[in-house]
Amino acid sequence: MSAGALPEGGFAAALPARPVPSHGRPPHGETQLGNIRVERLTAAALADRLEELAVLRLAVLGEFPFLYSGSAAYEQRYLSDLGSLSGGLILAAFERDRMIAAATGAPLDRELDALRDPFTHAGRDPRSIFYFGEVVVLPSHRGQGVGTALLEIGESHIRQGNRFTSAAFGEIVRSTDHPRRPKTYRTPDSAWRRLGYRLEPDIGGTLSWCDAGDREETAKPLRFWAKPLATSIGA
Repeated sequence: MSAGALPEGGFAAALPARPVPSHGRPPHGETQLGNIRVERLTAAALADRLEELAVLRLAVLGEFPFLYSGSAAYEQRYLSDLGSLSGGLILAAFERDRMIAAATGAPLDRELDALRDPFTHAGRDPRSIFYFGEVVVLPSHRGQGVGTALLEIGESHIRQGNRFTSAAFGEIVRSTDHPRRPKTYRTPDSAWRRLGYRLEPDIGGTLSWCDAGDREETAKPLRFWAKPLATSIGA
């Protein structure tokens, strides 16, 4: 499963000033943001953190709007494959040594057909687009700009090499009267726009998975957001 929408309190919360280096500076394996350390997980570092990362993702993705019901074994296989994929990106944020957030992404031409085909049918070249998957943040650390920082650090990584002209992600569309929708839930549209992303009104699709508590997979509508990487955030 791969979708960019965040659960309640993620990007929809008030965002502080972005503590991220300018785009002109090359990214390193680690970035320090106050008492939060952001690390790109590859090879041995990913292997050491694989179980912890899978547990974090399952905890957050089980919430609305994802309502994802998965297994730790599947998550670990997925993350291991992503870590070995050329162009794959896994970032994790730590407070002291505890993982509190993570972000994943991959070149769109290496993504699922359900994510790649809507862009291809709209005349977009998937080889030039980087697709951010899930950005997950523990409830205790939402509203502090951690998710924003992960996205911006991710953008810094993918800008290197000038392969990608844009970044994109998919938003899960749930009905406003969904029985499991929290009363305080807000869609993060305004925050995504502040980050420079814009809704692609002519690109849409579906992705199927089994909601928590269900026995069968169902198709979930997706709408997509994209951002030209040559455009600075806030433009």
